[in-house]
This record gives sequence, C-alpha cells and structure tokens, in this order.
Amino acid sequence: MRSINRSILFVVLACALTAHAQFVKVKGKGEIEYKGTFKQGSVEERSAITEAKKNAMTRFAADFDSARLELYKTIESEVLANIDQYVTDYTQLDQQLDKGARRYTVIIEALINPTLIENAIQKTMSANAPAANLSATAKTGASYMTFVFVARELASRKDFDAKRTTVQIKENSEAGAQKNKVAEDGQSAETSLDKSSVVKNTTGGNTETKAEDLAYRVTTVTEVDNAVNSVLTKARYEVVDAVDAGLDVGSFKNDFSGGSDISPETRKAAVKNCKDKEIRYIAIANMDVGLPEKDEATGLTRVYVTVTAKVSDLAPRFPKTVASIAGKPYAGLGSNPQVAKQNALNEAAVRSASELVDQLRMKGVK
Repeated sequence: MRSINRSILFVVLACALTAHAQFVKVKGKGEIEYKGTFKQGSVEERSAITEAKKNAMTRFAADFDSARLELYKTIESEVLANIDQYVTDYTQLDQQLDKGARRYTVIIEALINPTLIENAIQKTMSANAPAANLSATAKTGASYMTFVFVARELASRKDFDAKRTTVQIKENSEAGAQKNKVAEDGQSAETSLDKSSVVKNTTGGNTETKAEDLAYRVTTVTEVDNAVNSVLTKARYEVVDAVDAGLDVGSFKNDFSGGSDISPETRKAAVKNCKDKEIRYIAIANMDVGLPEKDEATGLTRVYVTVTAKVSDLAPRFPKTVASIAGKPYAGLGSNPQVAKQNALNEAAVRSASELVDQLRMKGVK
C-alpha cells in the first residue's frame, strides 16, 4: 500500500478529552429455515449466527454520516463476505425454534472493530487511486491543510425588553337635518336642526425586539488536539503543530468569543498566510458547549457540543468549500457536569474530525 504523501497542518482549540472506544457492541438477528431435525451446533445454526453478524454490521453502518456511508459501500461486499474478521466476538442473547414452520431464529450482541473497517477503506482507496493522481503528487509535493478548531461556552447573555409603540387616531364627524314648522297664525315659521355625532378611534403600532447579546468564553486545551491527531493519523495524514504554521490563533479566539464566525480581516490574513506558505486547504470550526442537563434514561448529566466547520480549497482563484459540518450536535454523559462536558468534547472532536476526513476523501483530498 502506498503511503499518502500529504500533510495536514492542524490547530485545535478546545477542552479536555477521554479515550475513544475501540469496539462497538451492536445487536443482530439471524433467521434460517431448515429441513429435517434441527440440532445445536449444526450447519444451520452456524448459518443463522453468520446472518446475525451481518445484520449487526448493517445496523452499525446505518448510523454512518452520508460521506462515511458512501465510503463503506465500496467495501460492504468484502466486509460481509468476511464477516468474522470484522465481528471479533459475539454473545448469544436469545434463540427461538419454530418446529412447525421449521424456522430457527437467533439474536446476538456482536463486537465490531471499527479500526478494521477503516483499514479496509484505506486499502480500497489506495488501490483505486488513479495513476494520474500519483504522478501529480510526486511532481507538486505535499498538499498542506491548516485546521483551526475553537471550543467555547456561554459566559454571559443579555436579554432586551420589547419596546411597544402605539398610534391612536381619533376622528369626529357630525350630520344634521333641518326641519321647518309653520306657526298656527300662518304668519311665522320655526326652524330646528337635528344633529348626530360619530366618534371613530383607530389604534395600531409596532413592537421592536432586539436580539440577545451573547458573550462566549473560549478555552484552549491540548487534549482535543490529541484526539483529532489520532483520527488523522489513523487516516494516514501527517499532522503539524499550529506554531509551525504561524497562524494567529488569538484572532480566531477573539472573533469567536463574540460571534459565530470570524471577521473578514482574520480570514483575509489567514488566507494570505496559507498561500504564502503554500498551504492549500484551510478549515475553520467552532465547538459550542451547551448547558448541562439530566439524562432521563440513565440519571447522569448530559452535555451537548454543537460543531460547525468548513474546509476551503485555496488553490482556485476564489476559495471553494470542499467539506463542511453545519451545526451538528454530539452528546456526552458523565457523573457530573465537568465529566459530561469532557466526554462530549471528546465525542465531538473525534466524530467531527472523522466526518470531515470522509468528506475530503470523497473529494479526492487525501
């Protein structure tokens, strides 16, 4: 397998992490019809267990994001044909034997190794890489990427009362009818005027509500950097520290502390710096840490971290987006808010980095 001659320059600003699980447990169901008499340990039973393993793998893949699922589809036939290599172990939970219908059903809990699936994807992509790409890489050298991840949590919020403006218009109108009456002597007349008055009130106006004023507390901890480095290393990218890139991390922190995006000045400086250093790709992202809440199912504390990220290709005349994550939430559980936040940040860092890597692979950014 050829090594990928690409490097990624990664800058991560976030909070503490815990180790990411290497194995995943997924339930699967297998069902077969048999002839004659069913026996434990028979070929029919082994076939049902194999089908249960395949079912567990299919359910596992169903939770992939769209880019990851497309990559998995390229190796799905190989995985299912060699299912015992990817389901390293299993526990039988239940079995049912319907003698009348001659049907045997088994339910298992399969232990799946995601690393082996990742290795299979890498092998397939390397084998299918066009020769033109190999020669182009050899001529132009490495394609670098800078990745700025900012983690933040709400420090303060100012709410504004609604302002109500009322307008009232009052209209008056009078109408009358004149009556003439001749006196009894026939020589004089009396005149009278009947009047009616109408008052009409019209009210209206508008209500003005100002948007809430938010301020964020931005943290910088190296554990998230290590977690994303782990994802990129497994994906065979080479990671370079932010200090060697010369990026102004402080400007990113300052911009995200008061808004949801960086300023034009910060972006312009970052793009220029990348082009000067021949860094082709730049990714800018933030991780919003939510308030802790109780998880009703477990009784533990739950914290959500919402990730927004975009990777831009700077080679064209105008930068274009090659990968993005739009406000995707990830949850973490813990015995207290601090542990839950750390677990949520870990989950968000690993899974968002994996999703971006998958999207870049789909675009040929290897």
